[in-house]
Amino acid sequence: MGKKRFSKVLFLAVDVLFKHPQNPRKLYKKYSQDVICEKDVVFDETIPDIKLDAYHVERSEGKYPVIFEIHGGGFSAGDKKYRTVLCNWFAKETGAYVFNVNYGLGGEIIFPDPLIHLVKAFNWVVANAEKYNLDLDKMLVTGDSAGAYYASALSVYNDCPAMQEACKTPMNGRFSGAVFNCGIYDLQLALGVKVLFNLTDQVCQDFSGIIPKDFETYPYKEAVDPINYVTDKFPKSMIVYSEKDIFCGGQGEALVKKLRKASVYEEHYASKNFLDNHTFSLTWSSKAAKEANEQIMSFIKRFFNGEIE
Repeated sequence: MGKKRFSKVLFLAVDVLFKHPQNPRKLYKKYSQDVICEKDVVFDETIPDIKLDAYHVERSEGKYPVIFEIHGGGFSAGDKKYRTVLCNWFAKETGAYVFNVNYGLGGEIIFPDPLIHLVKAFNWVVANAEKYNLDLDKMLVTGDSAGAYYASALSVYNDCPAMQEACKTPMNGRFSGAVFNCGIYDLQLALGVKVLFNLTDQVCQDFSGIIPKDFETYPYKEAVDPINYVTDKFPKSMIVYSEKDIFCGGQGEALVKKLRKASVYEEHYASKNFLDNHTFSLTWSSKAAKEANEQIMSFIKRFFNGEIE
């Protein structure tokens, strides 16, 4: 295997640096109480090394709504283990069954394979609805950064023939709710934004195997921009973004505009302080993080309670 690109090294370092701020011991202790976690579930025997964790709190009656969580990491890093507190929080506070899903990481595994992995994970959840007592009418997808990209791709998958052709895997259902956290939704918009250390070109390679100048001849060009396939069937959405995002500038604003144009229910929280930057809500402690997470939780509860029209 060749030398890792700087982008992958950077995002692997970010994983280590932010592991504890994103998973503070105090919050883990608070939210993990009474939460049962089934770890490292193989959801497809053809990819046994890519697994999910399932979180829930025992309930005496009724079906579980579903949260399908996708971690970020610049497409080339990240892991479900870095979203432990987040998933305990979701399960404890909403009563949902939370599926925390891994997927193939860029550099070694490129598009469309990671999306195929996530479609297969979704189909596994659907196929196991009776086993886990799931309410498939209340399914919400969420993700941060690259995870938000894949969450948006799953949100439009059934309305995007190009994605279906690329993946050659049917998606056996739909999400009706979504929470997007500082993601990329318009790859071509992102390719036009230069960031430090030439990360745009490197992340593009990690994701697709090509560099931006070759994008016009990329065989999956029509399949990689979820924002182009937003219809009125798109999930009711909560979008979190930073107005000064150093990685995904302008992406949240673009998605909000697109959803409004399609008459899709949306609400959003935008941080304005530079220090509340990319995926700021995952570090829990700042004023903006607390406000965003309060709105996220409110949105999810209202969605599951049928209070959002």
